[in-house]
Amino acid sequence: MRRIAGTLRGDFAITGRPAWGYGLLCALGICLPLLSGVAVGHVRQGAVMALGAYLTVFGDAPGLPYGTRARKLLTTAFMVTLGTGLGQLIQPWPWLAVVVVGLVAAASAYWRVIGMSAVLAVTLSYFAPSGVGPVVHMAFTAAGGLLVTVLLLALWPVRRLRPLRTAFEEAGTALADLLVGAGRAPLSDESWESLRRRAVTAEDDANRSFSLYRVSQEGDQAGDRLLVTLDRVFQETVALRVLRVAAVRADLGTEWTEDLAGAADTLARALREAVTAGGTVAMPESLAAVTRFADRVQEMRRAAHAGEVPLPGVVLLGQIRRCLDRIWTAVRSVSQQAAEAVEVGPRLPRFVRPRKPVFSTGYHPLRLGLAVTLAMVLMQLAHEHYAKWFVVTVLVSTRPAYRDTVDRVTLRGLGTAVGATGAAVVLAIAPGHLYLIAFIGVCAVLGFAFRGASYGYWTIFATPMSLILSDFTAPIDWGAAAARVALTVAGGALALLLSRLLWPRGHRARLTGRIVATLKRHATVVRLLADRDPAEVRAAISDAGKAAERLTDSLDRLDKEPGGGAPQRLREAVTAARRLRDNALAMLTVPPPVEESGPTVTILDMVADRLESVAEEVGTGRPAAPADDLDRVLDELGARVNMLAARRLDEVAEGAGDRMTGVRRGIMHAAAVQPALKGLSSAALRLASLTAPPR
Repeated sequence: MRRIAGTLRGDFAITGRPAWGYGLLCALGICLPLLSGVAVGHVRQGAVMALGAYLTVFGDAPGLPYGTRARKLLTTAFMVTLGTGLGQLIQPWPWLAVVVVGLVAAASAYWRVIGMSAVLAVTLSYFAPSGVGPVVHMAFTAAGGLLVTVLLLALWPVRRLRPLRTAFEEAGTALADLLVGAGRAPLSDESWESLRRRAVTAEDDANRSFSLYRVSQEGDQAGDRLLVTLDRVFQETVALRVLRVAAVRADLGTEWTEDLAGAADTLARALREAVTAGGTVAMPESLAAVTRFADRVQEMRRAAHAGEVPLPGVVLLGQIRRCLDRIWTAVRSVSQQAAEAVEVGPRLPRFVRPRKPVFSTGYHPLRLGLAVTLAMVLMQLAHEHYAKWFVVTVLVSTRPAYRDTVDRVTLRGLGTAVGATGAAVVLAIAPGHLYLIAFIGVCAVLGFAFRGASYGYWTIFATPMSLILSDFTAPIDWGAAAARVALTVAGGALALLLSRLLWPRGHRARLTGRIVATLKRHATVVRLLADRDPAEVRAAISDAGKAAERLTDSLDRLDKEPGGGAPQRLREAVTAARRLRDNALAMLTVPPPVEESGPTVTILDMVADRLESVAEEVGTGRPAAPADDLDRVLDELGARVNMLAARRLDEVAEGAGDRMTGVRRGIMHAAAVQPALKGLSSAALRLASLTAPPR
């Protein structure tokens, strides 16, 4: 019960600005047919058209580019029209309808093109009173779908680039927040992980959004350049945090931290300005802040040469300065490219050849089909007048994850109670179709406005809408409201029962393969670091991140199994894997080693061997090989840094302070790579210990 209450609080949290304009357009598309039907005396036909509009907009995705969105809306309208025709055709044969509705429900989960809207269309049109023929019913449904499609796409000429601009703005803003977090006092792992995850998600969304706008391989590549530049900002920011944490431990005082925080803040402001306004006003201020930090580093370098502060720590500050320089250069590029990247020519939506169908896997299609079939059987036996409320509740509440089904049942029951009671109250106070239309319009405005901002409010206002539309010509009194709420609760109970009984118990076995893949991908990252090929290392880091995401997805699904729970040690292993990748990015920013690189390559090989050994142990069950003495080799690296620092100070004393000698290059590499290499080794060993089978 406490978990459900916490979930409800999260569902009703408003995470964004409600889209009032979108809500008004949706309400207009739904209410215009109702008003027209009442005005001309064809209430039933108006209700059919309004239901077609609602089911079409139910499948809308407002964040997509308008061309993709137009295809999706028209496809949904087509599927809804076919669904209403099928529902009307099977009305004379109830037991055939049981099989057909169940099969369509399973097919919608198996092939997403069919969609939930089409299944709702089949179900609601089957239970609808037979007043017009199937062809006329389909015509009115199609007219409603086309009407709402035209309304939603009417602003295409002036707003066609809005989804793309929004994606770039969100990516830049998320990176700016990450940059502020990297430059200030070290955040907790939870806070940093939240900022990092948001930045990665925003970058992925920007890549996906731009790919939808791309029309040819020969087109302008400004968008590609901007995406690459934003990714460079992300990588340098991650490295900046790793280096800052190490520099804080080097006993260098606190004055430099204030200069670093100021530089990070001004760079973040410049990045926000670049992606939101396309301006460069903040660039001079950010350059001045970066210059101040560089001056501070130069001052501390002189102090290190005089023996006042440790030289390895100052080398770290020099590496931080180089990170800031690269970030400033990237932000300047973003400010120059941002406006150019979104200038896509004014093209009408393209209707290309359909792609190869993508089918879902797993047990959910079978589970959904069986649940809907059983619901139809029970309603055929009960001959309940409001049977569709029961069937639709089972249909929309049965989710791929058991705990998601629990949450959906709770929200749907609450939404139906509020909606049905509200409609009964409205008609009791002021009976008539016009007042019911007003109630539907208010629900549509609020529901669709909150659709992207709060799932809870969307459910509260949207749940009764389709069912009230389907019962628009039927009386709604207190008895009808009570019956609908009772059937909704009963449908939710059936969905929970079947989800519990039909839930597969074998998902835990999939963890083994994903643990092995995560270990091997991260071992590949570590091995490639020795070759110092940035392109290969970044590609390997991306593959390792995807493997960790798949492992996280398995853990999330395991958490939602009945009576299940993901092991906490594997959650911690995912965090350790993320730290390993962060330190790998930090190592890429370090100057390349001289010919005598010391124990760096040895350490990387030992870490990779350890990860591969544990991967083999997890996959085959054979005991892992004895661990190497990694601590001893890390101590050798520390001793090498101290030796190079002493030799460099001797060179400075001899007057070679400004010359780029071999010793200077050596300490620039060794002192800068040491904290990242230690962090990588620590994260890798923790990843190995958390994923190794218990002994």
